[in-house]
Amino acid sequence: MPPQPPERGKLKPARLCSRCVTEPFLRAEIDRAGQVAECSYCGDEGETFTIAEVADRIEKAFEEHFERTSTGPDGFEYSMLSDKESNYEWERHGQQVLWAIANAAGIDEDPASHILAILEDRHSDREYHEIGEECEFDSESYYERKKLRCDEHYEKWNRFEKSIKEEGRFFNREATSILEELFRDLPLLQTGAGKPVVVMIGPAAPLRQLYRARVFAGEDTKLEGALKTPWKELGSPPMAAATSGRMNARGISVFYGADTAVTAIAEVRPPVGSKVAVARFDLIRPLRVLDVEALKSVRAVGSIFDPEYLSKAELALFMEVLSARIVRPVMPNEEAFEYIATQAVADYLANISRLDGIIFPSVQTGQTGSNVVLFHHAARVEEVVLAKETRISAHLEQYDEDGPHPDYWVLEEMPPEPKPTPKTGGLRLSIDFDQPFDHQTYDARSASLRIDRDEVKVHHIEAVSFTTQEHSVRWSRSARIEHPPF
Repeated sequence: MPPQPPERGKLKPARLCSRCVTEPFLRAEIDRAGQVAECSYCGDEGETFTIAEVADRIEKAFEEHFERTSTGPDGFEYSMLSDKESNYEWERHGQQVLWAIANAAGIDEDPASHILAILEDRHSDREYHEIGEECEFDSESYYERKKLRCDEHYEKWNRFEKSIKEEGRFFNREATSILEELFRDLPLLQTGAGKPVVVMIGPAAPLRQLYRARVFAGEDTKLEGALKTPWKELGSPPMAAATSGRMNARGISVFYGADTAVTAIAEVRPPVGSKVAVARFDLIRPLRVLDVEALKSVRAVGSIFDPEYLSKAELALFMEVLSARIVRPVMPNEEAFEYIATQAVADYLANISRLDGIIFPSVQTGQTGSNVVLFHHAARVEEVVLAKETRISAHLEQYDEDGPHPDYWVLEEMPPEPKPTPKTGGLRLSIDFDQPFDHQTYDARSASLRIDRDEVKVHHIEAVSFTTQEHSVRWSRSARIEHPPF
Protein backbone atom coordinates (compact mmCIF):
# COMPACT_ATOMS: atom_id res chain seq x y z
CA MET A 1 0.00 0.00 0.00
CA PRO A 2 1.54 3.38 -0.99
CA PRO A 3 2.23 5.92 1.74
CA GLN A 4 -0.48 8.44 2.47
CA PRO A 5 -0.03 12.19 1.99
CA PRO A 6 1.34 13.93 5.06
CA GLU A 7 -1.29 15.31 7.38
CA ARG A 8 -1.10 18.60 9.24
CA GLY A 9 0.12 18.11 12.79
CA LYS A 10 1.51 14.67 12.02
CA LEU A 11 4.68 14.05 14.06
CA LYS A 12 6.43 12.01 11.42
CA PRO A 13 5.85 13.53 7.98
CA ALA A 14 6.59 11.48 4.89
CA ARG A 15 10.27 11.57 3.87
CA LEU A 16 11.96 11.01 0.53
CA CYS A 17 15.49 9.61 0.26
CA SER A 18 18.10 10.60 -2.32
CA ARG A 19 17.99 7.14 -3.92
CA CYS A 20 14.37 7.77 -4.94
CA VAL A 21 15.41 10.93 -6.81
CA THR A 22 17.17 10.77 -10.19
CA GLU A 23 17.60 14.53 -10.80
CA PRO A 24 21.36 14.94 -10.09
CA PHE A 25 21.37 18.36 -8.37
CA LEU A 26 18.36 17.64 -6.13
CA ARG A 27 19.73 14.21 -5.29
CA ALA A 28 23.11 15.69 -4.33
CA GLU A 29 21.41 18.33 -2.18
CA ILE A 30 19.53 15.64 -0.24
CA ASP A 31 22.78 13.75 0.25
CA ARG A 32 24.50 16.92 1.47
CA ALA A 33 21.82 18.47 3.67
CA GLY A 34 19.38 15.67 4.36
CA GLN A 35 18.61 13.86 7.59
CA VAL A 36 19.26 10.16 8.05
CA ALA A 37 15.87 8.48 8.34
CA GLU A 38 13.69 5.81 6.81
CA CYS A 39 12.35 6.67 3.36
CA SER A 40 8.54 6.59 3.27
CA TYR A 41 8.61 5.28 -0.31
CA CYS A 42 11.31 2.64 -0.63
CA GLY A 43 11.64 1.74 3.07
CA ASP A 44 15.43 2.06 3.07
CA GLU A 45 17.32 4.20 5.54
CA GLY A 46 19.47 7.04 4.20
CA GLU A 47 19.70 10.76 3.71
CA THR A 48 16.19 12.17 3.35
CA PHE A 49 14.17 15.37 2.97
CA THR A 50 10.61 15.74 4.15
CA ILE A 51 8.08 15.91 1.34
CA ALA A 52 7.43 19.52 2.37
CA GLU A 53 11.14 20.34 1.91
CA VAL A 54 11.09 18.79 -1.56
CA ALA A 55 7.88 20.73 -2.32
CA ASP A 56 9.68 23.96 -1.38
CA ARG A 57 12.34 23.27 -4.00
CA ILE A 58 9.79 22.22 -6.62
CA GLU A 59 7.84 25.42 -6.01
CA LYS A 60 10.94 27.60 -6.42
CA ALA A 61 12.07 25.76 -9.57
CA PHE A 62 8.61 26.02 -11.16
CA GLU A 63 8.39 29.71 -10.32
CA GLU A 64 11.61 30.38 -12.24
CA HIS A 65 11.49 27.84 -15.06
CA PHE A 66 7.86 26.81 -15.73
CA GLU A 67 4.60 28.56 -16.53
CA ARG A 68 1.01 27.40 -16.42
CA THR A 69 -0.49 27.09 -19.89
CA SER A 70 -3.74 28.63 -21.05
CA THR A 71 -6.96 26.75 -20.38
CA GLY A 72 -8.26 27.64 -23.83
CA PRO A 73 -7.08 28.32 -27.40
CA ASP A 74 -5.45 31.61 -28.31
CA GLY A 75 -6.69 33.82 -31.14
CA PHE A 76 -4.92 31.96 -33.94
CA GLU A 77 -5.91 28.56 -32.58
CA TYR A 78 -9.49 29.71 -32.21
CA SER A 79 -9.55 30.83 -35.84
CA MET A 80 -8.24 27.40 -36.85
CA LEU A 81 -11.04 25.77 -34.87
CA SER A 82 -13.59 28.06 -36.53
CA ASP A 83 -12.41 27.11 -40.00
CA LYS A 84 -14.88 24.51 -41.22
CA GLU A 85 -12.39 23.19 -43.75
CA SER A 86 -9.69 22.67 -41.14
CA ASN A 87 -9.15 19.39 -39.30
CA TYR A 88 -7.39 21.17 -36.47
CA GLU A 89 -8.12 19.85 -32.96
CA TRP A 90 -7.01 21.91 -30.00
CA GLU A 91 -5.13 20.34 -27.11
CA ARG A 92 -3.86 22.16 -24.08
CA HIS A 93 -0.14 22.82 -24.23
CA GLY A 94 2.36 21.36 -21.78
CA GLN A 95 2.27 18.47 -19.34
CA GLN A 96 -0.27 17.79 -16.65
CA VAL A 97 1.16 19.19 -13.44
CA LEU A 98 1.60 15.82 -11.70
CA TRP A 99 3.84 14.50 -14.47
CA ALA A 100 5.59 17.83 -14.86
CA ILE A 101 6.63 17.57 -11.19
CA ALA A 102 7.60 13.90 -11.48
CA ASN A 103 9.72 14.45 -14.58
CA ALA A 104 11.37 17.63 -13.29
CA ALA A 105 12.51 16.02 -10.03
CA GLY A 106 13.04 12.52 -11.39
CA ILE A 107 10.66 10.90 -8.88
CA ASP A 108 7.84 8.38 -9.00
CA GLU A 109 4.13 9.15 -9.12
CA ASP A 110 3.49 8.60 -5.39
CA PRO A 111 5.89 11.24 -4.00
CA ALA A 112 4.95 13.54 -6.89
CA SER A 113 1.25 13.30 -5.95
CA HIS A 114 2.02 14.09 -2.32
CA ILE A 115 4.13 17.10 -3.35
CA LEU A 116 1.30 18.26 -5.59
CA ALA A 117 -1.16 17.97 -2.70
CA ILE A 118 1.02 20.27 -0.59
CA LEU A 119 1.49 22.84 -3.36
CA GLU A 120 -2.16 22.78 -4.38
CA ASP A 121 -3.14 23.46 -0.78
CA ARG A 122 -0.63 26.35 -0.54
CA HIS A 123 -1.95 28.08 -3.64
CA SER A 124 -5.64 27.28 -3.30
CA ASP A 125 -7.92 30.30 -3.49
CA ARG A 126 -11.57 29.92 -2.55
CA GLU A 127 -12.74 32.91 -4.59
CA TYR A 128 -10.98 31.61 -7.68
CA HIS A 129 -12.63 28.21 -7.24
CA GLU A 130 -16.04 29.79 -6.86
CA ILE A 131 -15.76 31.57 -10.21
CA GLY A 132 -14.21 28.55 -11.89
CA GLU A 133 -10.71 29.99 -12.26
CA GLU A 134 -7.69 27.74 -12.06
CA CYS A 135 -5.01 28.33 -9.40
CA GLU A 136 -1.32 27.54 -9.48
CA PHE A 137 -0.65 23.81 -8.99
CA ASP A 138 -4.29 22.95 -9.51
CA SER A 139 -4.41 19.20 -10.05
CA GLU A 140 -5.95 19.76 -13.51
CA SER A 141 -3.40 22.41 -14.56
CA TYR A 142 -0.73 22.00 -17.24
CA TYR A 143 2.82 23.41 -17.24
CA GLU A 144 5.56 23.96 -19.79
CA ARG A 145 9.08 25.38 -19.66
CA LYS A 146 9.31 29.16 -19.88
CA LYS A 147 11.05 30.64 -22.86
CA LEU A 148 14.34 32.12 -21.74
CA ARG A 149 14.68 35.88 -21.94
CA CYS A 150 17.78 38.03 -21.69
CA ASP A 151 16.12 41.42 -21.25
CA GLU A 152 18.18 42.26 -18.17
CA HIS A 153 21.51 41.57 -19.89
CA TYR A 154 20.36 43.35 -23.05
CA GLU A 155 19.47 46.40 -20.97
CA LYS A 156 22.88 46.28 -19.29
CA TRP A 157 24.64 46.10 -22.66
CA ASN A 158 22.67 49.10 -23.94
CA ARG A 159 23.61 50.96 -20.76
CA PHE A 160 27.25 49.98 -21.30
CA GLU A 161 27.21 51.29 -24.88
CA LYS A 162 25.57 54.54 -23.83
CA SER A 163 27.96 55.00 -20.93
CA ILE A 164 31.12 54.28 -22.91
CA LYS A 165 30.05 56.54 -25.79
CA GLU A 166 28.50 59.46 -23.94
CA GLU A 167 29.78 59.57 -20.37
CA GLY A 168 33.39 58.41 -20.16
CA ARG A 169 35.73 56.04 -21.94
CA PHE A 170 38.46 55.95 -19.31
CA PHE A 171 38.07 54.93 -15.67
CA ASN A 172 34.42 54.06 -16.35
CA ARG A 173 33.53 51.84 -13.39
CA GLU A 174 30.00 51.06 -14.53
CA ALA A 175 31.21 49.91 -17.95
CA THR A 176 33.91 47.79 -16.33
CA SER A 177 31.47 46.14 -13.92
CA ILE A 178 29.12 45.24 -16.80
CA LEU A 179 31.95 43.67 -18.80
CA GLU A 180 33.08 41.76 -15.71
CA GLU A 181 29.60 40.31 -15.31
CA LEU A 182 29.36 39.36 -18.98
CA PHE A 183 32.81 37.83 -19.39
CA ARG A 184 33.65 36.55 -15.91
CA ASP A 185 33.06 32.88 -16.80
CA LEU A 186 34.04 33.14 -20.46
CA PRO A 187 36.65 30.32 -20.41
CA LEU A 188 34.00 27.98 -18.94
CA LEU A 189 31.30 28.63 -21.54
CA GLN A 190 30.49 25.89 -24.03
CA THR A 191 28.13 25.39 -26.94
CA GLY A 192 25.33 22.85 -26.88
CA ALA A 193 27.70 20.46 -28.67
CA GLY A 194 30.34 20.88 -25.95
CA LYS A 195 32.67 23.14 -27.96
CA PRO A 196 34.44 25.81 -25.89
CA VAL A 197 34.13 29.46 -26.87
CA VAL A 198 37.79 30.10 -26.04
CA VAL A 199 39.81 28.09 -28.56
CA MET A 200 43.44 27.59 -29.43
CA ILE A 201 45.04 28.59 -32.71
CA GLY A 202 48.67 28.06 -33.62
CA PRO A 203 51.19 25.53 -34.93
CA ALA A 204 49.33 22.43 -33.71
CA ALA A 205 45.79 23.75 -34.25
CA PRO A 206 43.55 23.60 -37.34
CA LEU A 207 44.04 27.36 -37.84
CA ARG A 208 47.78 27.86 -38.11
CA GLN A 209 48.15 30.51 -40.84
CA LEU A 210 46.66 33.96 -41.31
CA TYR A 211 46.48 36.22 -44.36
CA ARG A 212 46.75 39.97 -44.35
CA ALA A 213 46.07 42.32 -47.27
CA ARG A 214 46.89 45.92 -48.14
CA VAL A 215 45.46 48.00 -50.97
CA PHE A 216 47.62 50.03 -53.38
CA ALA A 217 45.66 52.31 -55.71
CA GLY A 218 48.10 53.81 -58.20
CA GLU A 219 50.89 53.69 -55.60
CA ASP A 220 53.58 51.60 -57.26
CA THR A 221 56.36 53.16 -55.21
CA LYS A 222 54.63 52.15 -51.99
CA LEU A 223 53.93 48.68 -53.41
CA GLU A 224 57.65 48.29 -54.15
CA GLY A 225 58.42 49.23 -50.56
CA ALA A 226 55.92 46.70 -49.25
CA LEU A 227 57.41 43.91 -51.35
CA LYS A 228 60.92 44.74 -50.10
CA THR A 229 60.04 44.30 -46.43
CA PRO A 230 56.61 42.61 -46.32
CA TRP A 231 57.06 41.52 -42.69
CA LYS A 232 56.96 45.24 -41.81
CA GLU A 233 54.68 46.75 -44.46
CA LEU A 234 52.10 43.94 -44.55
CA GLY A 235 52.28 42.97 -40.87
CA SER A 236 51.03 44.85 -37.82
CA PRO A 237 51.43 48.59 -38.34
CA PRO A 238 53.71 50.61 -36.04
CA MET A 239 51.90 52.49 -33.29
CA ALA A 240 52.17 55.85 -35.06
CA ALA A 241 50.45 54.42 -38.14
CA ALA A 242 47.79 52.34 -36.34
CA THR A 243 44.38 53.74 -37.27
CA SER A 244 41.28 52.91 -35.23
CA GLY A 245 39.39 49.74 -36.13
CA ARG A 246 36.66 47.47 -34.86
CA MET A 247 38.91 46.06 -32.14
CA ASN A 248 41.49 48.78 -31.50
CA ALA A 249 41.69 52.47 -30.79
CA ARG A 250 43.99 54.73 -32.78
CA GLY A 251 47.62 54.21 -31.86
CA ILE A 252 47.16 50.65 -30.55
CA SER A 253 48.74 48.25 -33.01
CA VAL A 254 46.91 44.96 -33.50
CA PHE A 255 47.03 42.33 -36.24
CA TYR A 256 43.93 42.06 -38.42
CA GLY A 257 44.10 38.85 -40.43
CA ALA A 258 41.84 36.35 -42.15
CA ASP A 259 41.70 32.59 -42.59
CA THR A 260 42.00 32.81 -46.39
CA ALA A 261 43.46 35.23 -48.93
CA VAL A 262 40.00 35.75 -50.46
CA THR A 263 38.60 36.87 -47.11
CA ALA A 264 41.59 39.16 -46.48
CA ILE A 265 41.03 40.87 -49.85
CA ALA A 266 37.29 41.25 -49.26
CA GLU A 267 37.90 42.89 -45.87
CA VAL A 268 40.05 45.71 -47.28
CA ARG A 269 37.29 46.55 -49.86
CA PRO A 270 39.62 47.31 -52.78
CA PRO A 271 38.36 49.47 -55.68
CA VAL A 272 38.42 48.16 -59.23
CA GLY A 273 41.78 48.92 -60.83
CA SER A 274 43.74 48.75 -57.58
CA LYS A 275 46.35 46.23 -56.56
CA VAL A 276 46.25 44.24 -53.34
CA ALA A 277 49.34 42.70 -51.78
CA VAL A 278 48.50 39.64 -49.68
CA ALA A 279 50.95 37.94 -47.36
CA ARG A 280 50.66 34.69 -45.48
CA PHE A 281 51.81 34.62 -41.87
CA ASP A 282 52.46 31.40 -39.96
CA LEU A 283 51.47 31.31 -36.30
CA ILE A 284 54.59 30.26 -34.40
CA ARG A 285 53.17 29.85 -30.90
CA PRO A 286 49.83 28.78 -29.39
CA LEU A 287 47.30 31.57 -28.85
CA ARG A 288 43.97 31.67 -26.97
CA VAL A 289 41.21 33.47 -28.83
CA LEU A 290 37.51 34.04 -28.34
CA ASP A 291 35.41 32.33 -31.03
CA VAL A 292 32.55 34.78 -31.55
CA GLU A 293 30.70 32.33 -33.81
CA ALA A 294 30.61 29.81 -30.94
CA LEU A 295 28.94 32.43 -28.72
CA LYS A 296 25.81 32.00 -30.86
CA SER A 297 25.40 28.44 -29.63
CA VAL A 298 26.34 28.81 -25.97
CA ARG A 299 24.15 26.73 -23.69
CA ALA A 300 24.13 26.67 -19.91
CA VAL A 301 24.54 23.25 -18.37
CA GLY A 302 22.87 22.88 -15.01
CA SER A 303 19.78 22.10 -13.02
CA ILE A 304 16.53 24.00 -12.51
CA PHE A 305 17.07 23.32 -8.80
CA ASP A 306 20.35 25.26 -8.84
CA PRO A 307 19.63 28.87 -7.73
CA GLU A 308 22.36 30.14 -10.08
CA TYR A 309 21.21 28.23 -13.16
CA LEU A 310 18.63 30.75 -14.40
CA SER A 311 21.12 33.63 -14.50
CA LYS A 312 23.64 31.39 -16.29
CA ALA A 313 21.02 30.32 -18.84
CA GLU A 314 19.93 33.92 -19.47
CA LEU A 315 23.56 35.01 -19.89
CA ALA A 316 24.15 32.15 -22.33
CA LEU A 317 21.15 33.31 -24.36
CA PHE A 318 22.47 36.88 -24.38
CA MET A 319 25.79 35.69 -25.77
CA GLU A 320 23.99 34.99 -29.05
CA VAL A 321 22.81 38.60 -29.10
CA LEU A 322 26.27 39.83 -28.17
CA SER A 323 27.95 37.85 -30.95
CA ALA A 324 25.75 39.61 -33.50
CA ARG A 325 26.48 43.02 -31.96
CA ILE A 326 30.24 42.44 -32.14
CA VAL A 327 30.32 41.57 -35.85
CA ARG A 328 27.43 43.66 -37.23
CA PRO A 329 28.32 45.72 -40.31
CA VAL A 330 29.11 49.38 -39.69
CA MET A 331 29.00 52.07 -42.36
CA PRO A 332 32.37 53.78 -42.97
CA ASN A 333 31.08 57.18 -41.84
CA GLU A 334 29.90 55.68 -38.54
CA GLU A 335 32.96 53.58 -37.66
CA ALA A 336 34.65 56.09 -35.35
CA PHE A 337 31.58 56.20 -33.08
CA GLU A 338 30.15 52.70 -33.45
CA TYR A 339 33.49 50.96 -32.83
CA ILE A 340 33.89 52.48 -29.37
CA ALA A 341 32.00 49.65 -27.64
CA THR A 342 33.82 46.81 -29.43
CA GLN A 343 37.15 48.53 -28.79
CA ALA A 344 36.33 48.56 -25.07
CA VAL A 345 35.40 44.87 -25.23
CA ALA A 346 38.70 44.08 -26.95
CA ASP A 347 40.65 46.01 -24.31
CA TYR A 348 38.88 44.10 -21.56
CA LEU A 349 39.46 40.70 -23.18
CA ALA A 350 43.12 41.51 -23.79
CA ASN A 351 44.01 43.01 -20.44
CA ILE A 352 41.60 41.43 -17.95
CA SER A 353 40.61 38.09 -19.51
CA ARG A 354 44.17 37.78 -20.88
CA LEU A 355 43.05 36.42 -24.22
CA ASP A 356 45.28 36.80 -27.27
CA GLY A 357 42.61 37.69 -29.79
CA ILE A 358 39.17 37.21 -31.32
CA ILE A 359 38.01 35.16 -34.30
CA PHE A 360 34.72 36.17 -35.89
CA PRO A 361 32.79 35.66 -39.16
CA SER A 362 33.55 38.01 -42.04
CA VAL A 363 30.49 40.05 -42.98
CA GLN A 364 32.20 41.05 -46.25
CA THR A 365 32.12 37.42 -47.44
CA GLY A 366 28.62 36.67 -46.18
CA GLN A 367 30.18 34.93 -43.15
CA THR A 368 31.80 32.23 -45.33
CA GLY A 369 35.23 33.29 -44.11
CA SER A 370 36.65 34.29 -40.75
CA ASN A 371 38.59 37.28 -39.48
CA VAL A 372 41.12 37.08 -36.69
CA VAL A 373 42.26 40.00 -34.58
CA LEU A 374 45.36 39.45 -32.48
CA PHE A 375 45.61 41.93 -29.64
CA HIS A 376 48.70 44.10 -29.24
CA HIS A 377 50.60 41.74 -26.93
CA ALA A 378 50.12 38.88 -29.46
CA ALA A 379 50.45 40.89 -32.68
CA ARG A 380 54.21 40.99 -33.15
CA VAL A 381 55.60 39.69 -36.44
CA GLU A 382 59.02 38.07 -36.24
CA GLU A 383 61.69 40.32 -37.73
CA VAL A 384 63.55 38.98 -40.77
CA VAL A 385 67.25 39.33 -39.97
CA LEU A 386 69.26 40.57 -42.93
CA ALA A 387 73.00 40.71 -43.20
CA LYS A 388 74.47 44.16 -42.65
CA GLU A 389 74.59 46.28 -45.80
CA THR A 390 72.17 43.97 -47.65
CA ARG A 391 70.44 45.71 -50.54
CA ILE A 392 66.89 44.84 -51.55
CA SER A 393 65.17 45.93 -54.73
CA ALA A 394 61.64 45.16 -55.92
CA HIS A 395 60.44 44.98 -59.52
CA LEU A 396 56.82 45.16 -60.64
CA GLU A 397 56.95 44.57 -64.38
CA GLN A 398 58.99 43.30 -67.27
CA TYR A 399 59.28 44.55 -70.83
CA ASP A 400 59.27 42.55 -74.04
CA GLU A 401 58.34 43.23 -77.64
CA ASP A 402 54.68 43.63 -76.65
CA GLY A 403 55.48 46.18 -73.99
CA PRO A 404 55.33 45.95 -70.17
CA HIS A 405 53.48 43.21 -68.36
CA PRO A 406 53.25 42.36 -64.63
CA ASP A 407 56.23 40.51 -63.26
CA TYR A 408 56.83 40.74 -59.51
CA TRP A 409 60.18 39.78 -58.10
CA VAL A 410 62.46 40.89 -55.30
CA LEU A 411 66.25 40.83 -55.43
CA GLU A 412 68.21 40.50 -52.21
CA GLU A 413 71.87 41.45 -52.78
CA MET A 414 74.14 40.20 -50.07
CA PRO A 415 77.34 42.10 -49.17
CA PRO A 416 80.60 40.56 -50.42
CA GLU A 417 82.27 38.03 -48.20
CA PRO A 418 84.69 39.81 -45.83
CA LYS A 419 88.35 39.10 -46.32
CA PRO A 420 89.80 36.86 -43.62
CA THR A 421 91.58 38.77 -40.87
CA PRO A 422 95.14 37.57 -40.15
CA LYS A 423 95.39 35.79 -36.87
CA THR A 424 97.36 37.52 -34.17
CA GLY A 425 98.39 36.34 -30.81
CA GLY A 426 96.39 37.05 -27.67
CA LEU A 427 92.68 37.53 -27.01
CA ARG A 428 90.81 40.14 -29.04
CA LEU A 429 87.32 41.50 -28.33
CA SER A 430 85.27 42.86 -31.20
CA ILE A 431 82.51 45.26 -30.15
CA ASP A 432 80.36 47.03 -32.70
CA PHE A 433 79.73 50.53 -31.42
CA ASP A 434 78.07 51.58 -34.71
CA GLN A 435 74.73 50.04 -33.68
CA PRO A 436 73.64 51.75 -30.44
CA PHE A 437 70.72 50.31 -28.52
CA ASP A 438 67.50 51.95 -29.72
CA HIS A 439 65.01 52.33 -26.89
CA GLN A 440 62.37 53.66 -29.29
CA THR A 441 62.22 50.57 -31.50
CA TYR A 442 62.92 47.90 -28.87
CA ASP A 443 60.00 45.48 -28.63
CA ALA A 444 59.80 43.12 -25.65
CA ARG A 445 56.77 41.22 -26.95
CA SER A 446 57.16 37.57 -27.94
CA ALA A 447 56.72 37.09 -31.68
CA SER A 448 53.51 35.30 -32.66
CA LEU A 449 53.73 35.45 -36.46
CA ARG A 450 56.34 34.66 -39.08
CA ILE A 451 55.94 35.76 -42.69
CA ASP A 452 56.29 33.21 -45.47
CA ARG A 453 58.04 35.27 -48.14
CA ASP A 454 57.28 32.62 -50.77
CA GLU A 455 53.56 33.21 -50.20
CA VAL A 456 53.40 36.94 -50.90
CA LYS A 457 51.01 37.61 -53.82
CA VAL A 458 49.82 40.70 -55.68
CA HIS A 459 46.21 40.66 -56.85
CA HIS A 460 44.96 42.99 -59.59
CA ILE A 461 41.35 43.88 -58.86
CA GLU A 462 39.43 43.59 -62.12
CA ALA A 463 35.85 43.43 -60.82
CA VAL A 464 33.85 43.42 -57.61
CA SER A 465 30.71 41.31 -57.19
CA PHE A 466 27.87 41.68 -54.69
CA THR A 467 25.28 39.40 -53.20
CA THR A 468 22.06 41.35 -52.82
CA GLN A 469 18.52 40.88 -51.61
CA GLU A 470 16.08 42.57 -53.94
CA HIS A 471 12.95 44.33 -52.68
CA SER A 472 10.29 45.75 -54.98
CA VAL A 473 8.90 49.26 -54.58
CA ARG A 474 5.10 49.38 -54.92
CA TRP A 475 3.14 52.39 -56.21
CA SER A 476 -0.49 53.03 -55.46
CA ARG A 477 -2.94 55.83 -56.22
CA SER A 478 -5.94 57.12 -54.33
CA ALA A 479 -8.14 60.19 -54.32
CA ARG A 480 -7.13 62.80 -51.76
CA ILE A 481 -9.86 63.83 -49.36
CA GLU A 482 -9.98 67.54 -48.68
CA HIS A 483 -11.11 68.40 -45.17
CA PRO A 484 -12.69 71.81 -44.54
CA PRO A 485 -10.68 74.07 -42.24
CA PHE A 486 -11.84 74.41 -38.67
